[in-house]
Amino acid sequence: MHDFAITVLLGLALFKIVDVVEDLVPGLTKFHTLVTMVLAVAGVLAIDYSLFGAWGIGLRESWMGMWATGFVVAGTTSVWRAAFHYLGTSEGEEPEVRHHGLRSAA
Repeated sequence: MHDFAITVLLGLALFKIVDVVEDLVPGLTKFHTLVTMVLAVAGVLAIDYSLFGAWGIGLRESWMGMWATGFVVAGTTSVWRAAFHYLGTSEGEEPEVRHHGLRSAA
């Protein structure tokens, strides 16, 4: 359970770091997803942390666990963005709402 909390809190830290970086360099907002992914994987590699290794999930190579953990951390930033929007803060943009396949009642 602690490893899940670590991963989610790394996502919160990444959410704020990307927010600060985009404030400092406004041109990076076009590459938001790429910046988030790169910083997530770089951060996880820097601290040498693997969620899969902590849970005892065997992968072919140890680096695969760290890269996958980076992508999981990057994915949690979307959850944080939605949570902040739900709570009424102005952090991040509103998550996109997509309604595919719904027909109008006409």
